[in-house]
Parts: sequence; C-alpha cells; structure tokens
Amino acid sequence: MRARFTLHPLSNHNKNYTSPILPSQNENNNGSSENTFPGKHTISSLIHWAVRLLQEHGIDSPSMDAEVILSHLLDCKRIDLYVHPDKPVEDIVIMRYKEAIGKRSHRVPLQYITNHAEFMSLDFYVDERVLIPRPETELLVEAVIKKVQTLNYDNEIVIVDIGVGSGNIAITLAKKTDKARIFAIDISPDALAVAKINAQRHDVLDKITFLCGDIFKPLEGYGIESKVNFIVSNPPYISGDEFGTLQQEVRDFEPYVALISGQDGLQMFKRIIANTNTWLKPGGYVIFEVGEKQARKVSRLFEDNGCFKKANFVKDYQHIHRIVIAQMEDGRG
Repeated sequence: MRARFTLHPLSNHNKNYTSPILPSQNENNNGSSENTFPGKHTISSLIHWAVRLLQEHGIDSPSMDAEVILSHLLDCKRIDLYVHPDKPVEDIVIMRYKEAIGKRSHRVPLQYITNHAEFMSLDFYVDERVLIPRPETELLVEAVIKKVQTLNYDNEIVIVDIGVGSGNIAITLAKKTDKARIFAIDISPDALAVAKINAQRHDVLDKITFLCGDIFKPLEGYGIESKVNFIVSNPPYISGDEFGTLQQEVRDFEPYVALISGQDGLQMFKRIIANTNTWLKPGGYVIFEVGEKQARKVSRLFEDNGCFKKANFVKDYQHIHRIVIAQMEDGRG
C-alpha cells in the first residue's frame, strides 16, 4: 500500500537530480541554511539556499523541488533558470519563495504549494481539499478509453465517476471520449468546487454533471437506471491500521476522507458493488483502482454479487495489480 501513496512531483521525477545551477555539494556547506539566507538575491543564490534547506529536512528531491517552486513563482520555465542564473529576483518573489520553501521543508506536498498536478499531460489545479492525482490512476482512464474504442459505441456513453476529487478522471474522460455523458459524484462540496475549476479550465463543463452526495444517491431522478455504461472509481482504499505508515506528505496533508475506507480498506468497494445492479447497463463495466494486495479481494466481491463475469486486472509500473475491470453479464437472469 505504501508504494501507491508516495508523491510524484513531476512525471519525470528523479530523486538523484542535481540542479546545474548549483556548485559542488562540497562547497559552502557549513552552517544551517535557515540561518544563512543569501545576501545576493539572484536565481542561483536562492536555489542554492533552498536546496540546502530542503536537504537538511530530508526532502527526497531538493534540487527539483527548489527549481519547480521558483519557476512557478517567476512564471517561467525551469530552463529559464539555467539560462539566467545571475538574474536578480524581486523582493515580493523572494518573500513568497522563502514561505514556499518553508512549507516544503515541513512536508507540505509540492503540488499543494504550486497548485499544479499533471495527469495524462493535462494540468490540474489542486489544493488541500483534494487528493493529488497519481500516475497509477492514468491506467484506469486508459482502460476506459480502450473499452470505448474496442466496443465502438454508436450512442451516448454514460459514465459515473464516484469520488471525483480534483476531477482528473471525469475531466480526462470528457476530453478524450467524444460521446461521453459523465456524472461526477463526491461527498465533499469542497472537492466538487475544485473539480469544477478544472472542468472550466479544460472546457468540459457541458459534458459533466457534478453531484454532491453519497455513492449513487445523487443519481436518483436523472432517469439513468440500467443505462450506465461505465462506473469508475478511485475510492479510498487505505485501511485504518495502515494510515500511520503513510508518507508524511500524504498522512498529514491530503484529505483523510479520500484515503481511509474502514478497517480493511474495502468498505467503499463493497458499497459500490452492492448497488451496481440498479444503475449498470447489462454488459456494462465497473473499473476500480485498488490498493496493493486488494485486486483478488475486490474480484471476489464481484463474484459474490453474482451478476459479473470474471474480473480482469491491469498491473501498474511496479507490477502490482492496480486496476480491476469487471463486466456485468448481458442478462441478469
């Protein structure tokens, strides 16, 4: 489980990355960085200070984080930092940079500091109201897209996304699936507010109906009983016992309600599967992201339901069964 809930600041995240702006690690390495803020406020001096401070606090990727934060505040590309290392930095940016590096040194996730997370090459606004999108979740979206392309739907494709969070799943599907009509549900009004920001940013508000409530309850009255082609979800799946083992950035800053699902981590899967018969079209699919060692347990939940074919799995980049795909039988007996 711990493998899933680590942070990925960038798609090309590299813990061993060293900024080309910095001098040798053996130079100027005396004293605490918190007490040695540079007198000369240039791009290179600020990054040098920030990297040392982040290193002292045990941050895994200090050079990359220092550069990403400064380029964000300067509204420039990271390569511009290398091209103009001696460029002076304005006082207002210096103040914001010190504050941001201080947050990162205390394990605030980089994505919350920059309000940016990349998902399937799309830029999403994120803050403490929503879970930070992970690369593994892209596999869920890809699984839906492949099914849509394979089955070649003639009519509207109805998709229900449970636990919408930042909207990364629903919005990406809306952009990449021409005939999609998406219902995006979350129990958190705050999360839905973030998702709507992202839907507007990506110009798909007209394709998504955002609903606040628990599981399928908000769908009542929309007339889509037995008409849903896909139910997708990256639900909470951390057990209560595992919460304390999570990376500090996750445990201390990401929404608890988006992480924890009962003592066994399976509570949300059980609740969703128990109600699929009402909403899913015969031959329709349920596609979940699951935690480490949960795939076969979730597959058995589908078997116990009695209305699904044998589930299939998709492995993630660490060869863990991360996506579970279950198709409802064409006839329900």
